[in-house]
Amino acid sequence: MARWSRFAPTADKRLVKALQEGDEETLATLYDVYAERLYDYCSALLDDDKVAADVVHDTFIDAARRAPRLRERERLRAWLYASARRRCLLRKRPAAMADDQAFARLDFFHREVLFLVHRHDVTGEDLAATLGVTTRRAQERLNRATRQFSDAEEVVGAVPVPEPPSALRHRVLHAGTDPELSGYRTEIAARGGALTPEGMPKQPDAPSRLARRWAFASGGSVAAVATAVVVMMFIGPDVPVPDLQWPGQSKPRPKTPNSRTHRSKIPVVATPRTSLPRGPELPGPELVPSPGPTKSPPKKSPKPPKGTLVVSPVSIHLYAMSKIADIQLTAKNGKVAWNASNSDPQIVLSNVTGEISAGEHATVQVILDRKGITPPGQTVVMVTDGAGRSTPVTVTWDLSLF
Repeated sequence: MARWSRFAPTADKRLVKALQEGDEETLATLYDVYAERLYDYCSALLDDDKVAADVVHDTFIDAARRAPRLRERERLRAWLYASARRRCLLRKRPAAMADDQAFARLDFFHREVLFLVHRHDVTGEDLAATLGVTTRRAQERLNRATRQFSDAEEVVGAVPVPEPPSALRHRVLHAGTDPELSGYRTEIAARGGALTPEGMPKQPDAPSRLARRWAFASGGSVAAVATAVVVMMFIGPDVPVPDLQWPGQSKPRPKTPNSRTHRSKIPVVATPRTSLPRGPELPGPELVPSPGPTKSPPKKSPKPPKGTLVVSPVSIHLYAMSKIADIQLTAKNGKVAWNASNSDPQIVLSNVTGEISAGEHATVQVILDRKGITPPGQTVVMVTDGAGRSTPVTVTWDLSLF
């Protein structure tokens, strides 16, 4: 077993509260408590110490911004492990996690749950929150893994604990507190994906409950439509077919008559024009224009200082269950007019034009319209300021089944 002490939920509560209050020293405390554990976990998942250090770095930066959204503050350690796990799974799959060949032959998810339980003491609800599944499913996964490999506690406990790089602590504290790196912190948090209603990071291998319910409802609807088609084939073609509505489809609007296509049937009789005799033309009074007020040249108002538009982030990735991401616009050194555009029909922008005063911010939401099976794709959102300077924001998204 590793040399780490047991977790203290009350200490985690205090850490989350301090992060919410913006205490800069809390990030250092958070790193000192959890850095070695997370580095050990990420090194095992990735089998790459350099990438593991990058994941740990981003996990702490993300935690300083979004961990205070937790509904249950004592779940901080589960939040950290879940955030690190998500980032690891999106990099690459692990090797063996241990030198034992029998352990290496286990399925990845079975090795992972044994590693979390016997090496990191993550159990119960924290284990379920880390894996992004229900408590029952997490326990079932643990039971199956234990039946397949009963010596896991000894095997994973014998793995040496890797030391995090000495410069990693300085990197985390500098990136997490420097005022000029706020855009960088926003980009790191955006790469962390969406959070669940409880404030936990969503896992890329865990389908949402809404997707499962939608799939069940869609399956029932498909069966009902197939049955109706078979019945219609036996009854005959003269039976009127009712309108079918799929789950999530808006109700059809009643058709209203079009005034252009329905014209009045009352005949219109044209009245013939009669020509009147013309008399002699009389000279009219001569019109003399009245002198108007003299216009004074308009006074030139001083031009407002030209501002600079800062766009962050310039790269957005929507994972399998993500649909919405934010682009933050900031005006520096003066007022800035802006507009945003995109040609991909799957992407909707919450607003496409506006004006920002100096020091103010505006947010453009990028909304991906996922329908059924959405293949992976990429597009560019172009943000242009009033002077014609454009900043491209690359938007990519993963495959989703629902």
